[in-house]
Amino acid sequence: MRQFMTTPLSPILSKCPGGKTQAGFTLLELLAVIVIIGIIISFASLSIGQNSSRIVQDEAERLHGLIQLAGEEAVLQGRELALEFDHDRYRFLALGKKEWQLVEEDELLRERPLPEVVELELFLEGTETSFEDKENLPRIFILSSGELTPFQMTLKTDEDEEYSLQGLINGKLILTRAAEDEYD
Repeated sequence: MRQFMTTPLSPILSKCPGGKTQAGFTLLELLAVIVIIGIIISFASLSIGQNSSRIVQDEAERLHGLIQLAGEEAVLQGRELALEFDHDRYRFLALGKKEWQLVEEDELLRERPLPEVVELELFLEGTETSFEDKENLPRIFILSSGELTPFQMTLKTDEDEEYSLQGLINGKLILTRAAEDEYD
């Protein structure tokens, strides 16, 4: 009698103790597939976009960091800077020989748009500012002495997410979230 050797048709076929072939995946293969699917879902959820509360938080933290950086650069480089606001953007200016000029040589202090979902309110020295007069847009002056124009800025969305950034004359910045503790 001739005996035939049986070979599995594919890697997913395996022999049972009784000599029968059984189709299936190993536990290790299943775990690997689950991990890969989890990674793909994570990237997909990150790329879909952020909600407006996260956007306003990111923008408040960005402004806090940029004003702090500009203050340090003003002191170290001995130059006067200003942060100018419009209703949909903000930009840094440096005092040239006779007038204020847009800072173009520094990538960090470049002009930036405000995200569409963010509403900005700005009080300079206790007075609410207006963005209507395009010739005289509101500015926060950041001086080489370490001082800056006292201001109170509120960034908010229609989802009642609100952050407040306060600048003191001595250059100190205070960032607070509505109804939460402050952090410098």
